[in-house]
Amino acid sequence: MRTLKKFAVISLAVLLFDATNVTSQEFRELNLKQLGEKANIEYSIVGERLGQLFNVTPTYSVDGGKSFLPMKSVTGNVGKSITGGKYQVIIWDVLKDVPALQGDVIFKLTGNTQSTQPLEDDFSNVIFKLVSLHRVGNNQVELILSITNNGEPRDLKLINGLITITDFNKRNYDAQRGKLGEVVGSQRYSTPQMAIKKGETVQATFTFDHVPADVDRVMRLSIGAELLTISRFGLDNLEISTLQFRDFPISDKPTTSMTTTVTKRFESTIAAKLNIQKPKPTEVKKDSKPPMITVLVPEGVTLIGNEATRGRPYAQSSAGGLDDRRLRSVGDVNELTVTEDNLFVKGTASDESGIYEVVVNGKTATLKPDGTFESVVVLKMGRNDIIIRAMDIFENSTERRFIIHRKDAPGQKVSSDTEELDLIFDAPKAPKYYALIVGVNEYPDPSIASLENPIRDAVKLGKVLVDRYVFDSRDVVFLKNPTRSQLIDELDKLTRRVSKDDNLLIFYAGHGYYDPETEFGYWLPADASAQSTGNWIANSQLRDYIAAIKSKHTLLITDACFGGGIFKTRKAFADATDQLNKVYDKKSRKAMTSGSLTEVPDESVFLRLLVQRLEENTQDYLPAEELFSSFKTAVMNSSPTVPMYGDIKGTGDEGGDFVFVKR
Repeated sequence: MRTLKKFAVISLAVLLFDATNVTSQEFRELNLKQLGEKANIEYSIVGERLGQLFNVTPTYSVDGGKSFLPMKSVTGNVGKSITGGKYQVIIWDVLKDVPALQGDVIFKLTGNTQSTQPLEDDFSNVIFKLVSLHRVGNNQVELILSITNNGEPRDLKLINGLITITDFNKRNYDAQRGKLGEVVGSQRYSTPQMAIKKGETVQATFTFDHVPADVDRVMRLSIGAELLTISRFGLDNLEISTLQFRDFPISDKPTTSMTTTVTKRFESTIAAKLNIQKPKPTEVKKDSKPPMITVLVPEGVTLIGNEATRGRPYAQSSAGGLDDRRLRSVGDVNELTVTEDNLFVKGTASDESGIYEVVVNGKTATLKPDGTFESVVVLKMGRNDIIIRAMDIFENSTERRFIIHRKDAPGQKVSSDTEELDLIFDAPKAPKYYALIVGVNEYPDPSIASLENPIRDAVKLGKVLVDRYVFDSRDVVFLKNPTRSQLIDELDKLTRRVSKDDNLLIFYAGHGYYDPETEFGYWLPADASAQSTGNWIANSQLRDYIAAIKSKHTLLITDACFGGGIFKTRKAFADATDQLNKVYDKKSRKAMTSGSLTEVPDESVFLRLLVQRLEENTQDYLPAEELFSSFKTAVMNSSPTVPMYGDIKGTGDEGGDFVFVKR
């Protein structure tokens, strides 16, 4: 465990420049935190044009801002080609640049417009390009898409009700009117459909009503699309997908060009009092104790910890009037009932080494120097699990939760958004969870270095899946040092064994290789040769297997590079943006990787934090996206790699997500 004896952070000021135009690009939400020997500068860029990229440069000053020095040992959202948006982070390895950093320090971020790139997504050789999302009237927003068919002639169908924008308060707005080419759909339930030829480009326009004026940014735009191949014999093929664009602005006027006409420079500073220095040998101390969490507001709640499981018997809830037996009992835990749509949460997080962050339902809480934290949670109707996670500066973390029921009236019965999942997984023939876990330590070819940790890491993951989640040991296949043919044989078996209602997790730890010239990525089984790719497994071949396996959800977790054009990355959010039953209902093919580099470290921080998060989880249903985003920044602080998450292209992803279900 790395050590850092002294590090105190007190936010003093945030100064914004270029404030003459409130719609100009600028940094917001600056925050400074510490994890281990790293300083984390969190920030957002707002006011950008669609697709605008920036060059972000961090500097620091120890003389009150008279002069600024470069921060050299930085990773994360820094340098060129940084997109606008929220939840950006720069990680500075302080002691690599300076022997010590003590006293008042000012950090400055400088942003410069670099270029633009189209915001586009593709579906079976049909390219969807976002042209504009802008306001057109009183609480109305209009979306303009440019759609190009690079494949064979087909019919394209876009359903108004499946064109949805989600704001950062997790409110959804469906399109009420749409137009695809010259085909008009004037109602929310309309389904504009038209034939598109190969090479043809059409424009689609959709209008959203009742979008509050204060919503100036979109967390997610989802586009439900269908492609129909129709011959004189009827429908030959139907393809369904949900495309997504994430974290971009709503403009006041239509945007018709993807170019940036004005070069902008903007700056922001944050001041802190720091005391960072290398510890003396006698001061080296390892802290392995997780933080303690106490809730002060609302009063009277009982925190549930790791001992909570799904497998408790049904009973009437302790909250008065909640007698729907499909609601899960949590024994003698107090459940509170409210009628408001927001809940103020206040508590304390304490740890002998200091608190890095407190997260409440996926959002970073306001943390005061005395360890008090505050957050406001948006409540949905019915049951709400309030999840509180606290992490100290040595990556020790703990998770606790309590339950709030929201009603419109005191006597009203309410249900959970996981009620449908409860019925699915409590049924006698519940969907199965399969896993293929692969670890490769030994490579007989002397040109390929053997590894020490992949098998050990794979065992740890397999154990937590079987012990804490609904993976039956009979449905978990563990391959140690497999050859190429052994791995292919198991994938073949899965194509015959896994049904359309089942779920599949594939994990690989071992050597990977990415060729930047060909954009091919490979896994190296135990019989791989450094002189030939004959026994290597191409990521494209793995993609074909993932597409062929008829699962409801497939999640690929790889502690090796998984590069090439088959991996479609996207920004992951810690708080689920859909109701869990909807996330589970839609088919998914997702990948979670430890890094995008040619090599990842043998000592896997990624796997350690992944298993730790699964062990600490208190949620009955944990989406893979939420799991990934909860430990991504911690991996970046402790590893040279940047973890990646996203859809696997061409495998039939329909916008859902893999969900870990607790026992």
